[in-house]
Amino acid sequence: MNKKLSILLAGACATLLAACGGGSSGYGGGSLSVGVTDAPVDDAEAVWVSFTGIELFGANGQVAQSFTFDEPQQVDLLGQQGDQQFFLIQDAPVPVGVYKEIRLLVENMDNSACNPGSPPYSSYITVNGTDSPLIVPSGGSSGFKVKGPITVAAGGSAAYTVDFDLRKSIAERGKTGCYNLRPVLRVVDNAQIGTLAGSVDPALLADSSCTSDPSTGDGAAVYVFSGAGVVPNDFDGNDLQPQPLTTALLTPGVDADEVPIFTYEVGFLLQGDYTVSLSCQAGDDAPAPSDDAIAFMGTGNVAITQGLTSEFDFDAAPAPAPPSN
Repeated sequence: MNKKLSILLAGACATLLAACGGGSSGYGGGSLSVGVTDAPVDDAEAVWVSFTGIELFGANGQVAQSFTFDEPQQVDLLGQQGDQQFFLIQDAPVPVGVYKEIRLLVENMDNSACNPGSPPYSSYITVNGTDSPLIVPSGGSSGFKVKGPITVAAGGSAAYTVDFDLRKSIAERGKTGCYNLRPVLRVVDNAQIGTLAGSVDPALLADSSCTSDPSTGDGAAVYVFSGAGVVPNDFDGNDLQPQPLTTALLTPGVDADEVPIFTYEVGFLLQGDYTVSLSCQAGDDAPAPSDDAIAFMGTGNVAITQGLTSEFDFDAAPAPAPPSN
């Protein structure tokens, strides 16, 4: 492990998960790694969250295993984009079984942190160089709950990643100088994932409808939806409309011919079919229940294969040829 842990076993679950409501019965144990990654948010330079431990829940809804960190693990989620992740636990011994839910515990920080002069903050967001407290409602008691299943085989080594989609999760609390973090989370089995990467032609951001910066790419994003042939939609919380699974910001650079280009990368996608689309109005996409009706372009389908990187490029349509004489 890359950090000290105090491992607290829940009663008789020390030797047999099934006895405490786990899924698969069986003696012995395996090992588990849990990391966190992030789909980014516009306008922030950092999003620091202080984690204090992890709990695993059995099929009966009771805590079957818990890990308490000797010291809080403060993680900048914005530093964990694409295929990057920060492991909260690594190769930790756990009983064999199927866990129905995982809970990430965070350091408690109540509303009093919004009062002026109360830094340093255990969790905070940096916007325009200013650190503001990041309040996790009920975070000290309930933490971040993510539905599994989390499967650990006898003698096996399982690794899972919890993906925070910050674009859906952070909202400013009026003019209090505070932000709320109500995370939208998903958990994936690292043994079943692939990566999506590609390029974006800067000419696409030069359209008059774009609100993004055509030189830096700020305010533009690639949206990923589960399934092929999906009609893209913004984050509006309407279950009757397709909701983005995750997003990726653009990174400016140059291609092999030194021509300016943007690139993007989305990690931790389960094998399967997806719809991808580009929006140069993503900076206007506020979390639900807002409905911003942003525009999309270059929509297409891509298949993700376990262990591989699939590519999808957003190319501008070539200029029409001049008429011949």
